[in-house]
Amino acid sequence: MRRLLAAALLSVAAAACADSGAVPLQRIALGELGGWIALEASVGGHTGRWLLDSGASRNLVAPALAQRLGLASSGSVRADTPLGVVQGGEVELPALKVGALERSGQHALVIELARVLGAAAEGVDGVLGVPWLAQAPAEIDLRAWTARFGLDDAAHCPDGLDGVALTRFRTLPVVTLSLSGRPERYVLDSGNPAGLIRIEAEAADAATPGIALPGDQRLTVQRDVALGAQRRSDVPVLRVAAPALQRALGDAARGLAGTALMDGARWRFDLARERLCVEPGRFATPGGFGLVPERNGEALRVQQVLPGGPAERAGLRAGEAIHQWAGLPASRTLAELWQALQGQDELALVAGEPPRALRLQRAIFAPAAP
Repeated sequence: MRRLLAAALLSVAAAACADSGAVPLQRIALGELGGWIALEASVGGHTGRWLLDSGASRNLVAPALAQRLGLASSGSVRADTPLGVVQGGEVELPALKVGALERSGQHALVIELARVLGAAAEGVDGVLGVPWLAQAPAEIDLRAWTARFGLDDAAHCPDGLDGVALTRFRTLPVVTLSLSGRPERYVLDSGNPAGLIRIEAEAADAATPGIALPGDQRLTVQRDVALGAQRRSDVPVLRVAAPALQRALGDAARGLAGTALMDGARWRFDLARERLCVEPGRFATPGGFGLVPERNGEALRVQQVLPGGPAERAGLRAGEAIHQWAGLPASRTLAELWQALQGQDELALVAGEPPRALRLQRAIFAPAAP
């Protein structure tokens, strides 16, 4: 009897830990819209920041944490990422805990995270990709910025959410969007801070519509995007030349749909059942300020002013020094400066020589996507 009671108690305890409970999410912003989704996770007794990335076919872990935990590689493995294929040593992670949910048996690739995340990798221990998301449904609320992970056998979407079709391409989730009535498939990529990224085989030329950005990229705006009963207006579309990724995607997907498309709404990923639940309604994507800052040693300068944007209309010019940004000294990190603008419609700047005060209002200024 005692053994049966002990077994029952252990079963109850396991069930209690099958749900993470509400987990706070953090936004890592390095631009005007969207951002990376971060959360706190513990692995091997070490608690740190991890990114949640439905566009990564594998979990990733920083070399410094792998070394600290004494993780031995079992061989080199290739993985799909939005930047193409990466390669790293595969390790088995110790029990990984998010909120009240603890999972064993998760594997990860040891890789320098800056290779796939750039500046967003600062202070990040790893990336939770499809292997984490595929084990159980994940409810992600990008209005309240919370998440919940756990076992759930519900056959239908929760109240307030509608189901849409989801397929898998090399384990990655793919959805069909309606762009002003034209259907196109995109990888739903929560590890991508942008709106829509259209992957092209060739670089843009002078005749390609849109605002020219570094790297032969072009920026336009898609006036109307629908995913099931959810509709989005003024979604930024970035045209990027990535021939290798375009060949890898083939006819499976036109590109990547990131957090600037997902922001402000509730989502439920159920990759095991190939089902996505979305919040119905109409969501407006906020505009931008039209400038790209860059760090130059200790100085912060304007790298680019986008034509037609609020920064250009205010007289800001490329190369000018920025002394204050949203009430913060320009010495703060770019992540801190962009974070100060989340949810704000106005950017107060002190820039130039002699310094002058400017106030920029968010606006939609990129041309419409063809």
